[in-house]
Amino acid sequence: MRRRLRKKKHLGEFIDWAVAVTVNLIPGADFDTFLDDWIEQAIEGNHCSFGGCSMPEQTEGIIQLGTIAKQPEKRLERITDWLKHRSDVLNFQFSPLFDAWNGPFLDSDGQENNF
Repeated sequence: MRRRLRKKKHLGEFIDWAVAVTVNLIPGADFDTFLDDWIEQAIEGNHCSFGGCSMPEQTEGIIQLGTIAKQPEKRLERITDWLKHRSDVLNFQFSPLFDAWNGPFLDSDGQENNF
């Protein structure tokens, strides 16, 4: 397949990698501060995108990590380190890397979702 078509179809070197994430906060943690820091430092600070939902003690969603040229594993490692160093995070869980455009789509428990 030609490069232009691979790019259009998000295949090969143009696959956008993503993970599903669930972050649980310690009860009583300052949710607004965590959410601001999460978006500014962990997500935008690593040039990623996040889509999901948040409640006072839990944040769930998808982190788009970029193509292989943008080193998605290193971006995920930096986000993981950021979460480990937060005193307001009780625990967190990531799904395996998956293709954000073509699937398979997995939840944070690694179970495949058939939309």
